[in-house]
Amino acid sequence: MGYEGHAVGNPDRSARAGAVEESMALLYQALEDVGGGITSAGATGTYDMHPGTDEVQAGSYLLMDTHYEHLALPFGIALSLEATVVSVSPKGWCVLDCGLKSLGMDHGDPTVPGLSVFFCSDEHTTVLPGDSGELPEVGSRLRVLPAHVDPTVAYHETLHVVDGEEVLEALPVDLRGW
Repeated sequence: MGYEGHAVGNPDRSARAGAVEESMALLYQALEDVGGGITSAGATGTYDMHPGTDEVQAGSYLLMDTHYEHLALPFGIALSLEATVVSVSPKGWCVLDCGLKSLGMDHGDPTVPGLSVFFCSDEHTTVLPGDSGELPEVGSRLRVLPAHVDPTVAYHETLHVVDGEEVLEALPVDLRGW
């Protein structure tokens, strides 16, 4: 099993492909030296760069996140966190009821469409007006897009499958202790 984690987020596709080629050469050398029946490698950012590999372990593609969004992959963001505006300052910012304890932050700040993320603390995210110059009102529900889906999912006990405002299904998440 190989993983070219050092290359998966590089915005230069040819650089990603070169790093995959080097990594796969090491994997195939290990296969020759120690044996084995299946070769496994990859990630979302390099999902299509492994000819001759038995399986590709792309994971984030299923739900996607903003970390991979800049790579122009053929996958759409399907995971968001719904947060509530808990305060609005007359000085020009508002605070949401989600933060580090509910969002994977190891790949950067989350994205709040239409607003600019200023700061994330443990339980809150402070946002500034976006291009419109407007802030939402207290009580507004906003969609927050995580920068990294894996740890974001692990912070929660349930995923809700929604279509617009309708909850279609609630799926339990069992990742305790990982």
